[in-house]
Amino acid sequence: MRMPTPPRLLSVLLLLSFSSARSILGSNHMNRPLFEEIPASRSGLHWIHDNAMSEDRHLPETTGPGCAFLDYNNDGWMDIYLVNYGTCDVYRPVQPPSNALYRNNGDGTFTDVTAQAGVSGGNFGMGAAVGDYDNDGDPDIYVSAYGKAVLYRNPGNGTFQDVTAAAGVAAPGWTTSAVWFDFDNDKDLD
Repeated sequence: MRMPTPPRLLSVLLLLSFSSARSILGSNHMNRPLFEEIPASRSGLHWIHDNAMSEDRHLPETTGPGCAFLDYNNDGWMDIYLVNYGTCDVYRPVQPPSNALYRNNGDGTFTDVTAQAGVSGGNFGMGAAVGDYDNDGDPDIYVSAYGKAVLYRNPGNGTFQDVTAAAGVAAPGWTTSAVWFDFDNDKDLD
């Protein structure tokens, strides 16, 4: 017996998977959308991204903002950190925008805890990377930015501390993204 070629095998597996899902969930389930838009009035997510469109249209203004999903308070529910643009040498908004941290209430709604947590930013944010850089069991946030990146240390009490200078990770200039990994295999994030 000849074995099916990989593309045929993949097609067969996908067909079997679809057929199994249809028989388990019923045909009505397959006709419903996979995603549903939840309005801010129901979710509690009222954050708005500032598009930072100066008259000169500088390159940093052309990229989108970042976000991170993390369980900052270790309650078992994924919270959301949203990065926004901010005041810098090429953009001076009348009302400075803010990053936002939303605590997951565990019931499909979120509460804005940005001010209490101390993670509003103020820089021209680009992205966010989450990792436990100090190995204390609490997720910390590194925000890449145009201007100066920021490292927020999570002491485990619902707040964050800006430890950028002490950690030596300001990375002045333009950082668009970041990642945590163990560069030297010492079991600590770098």
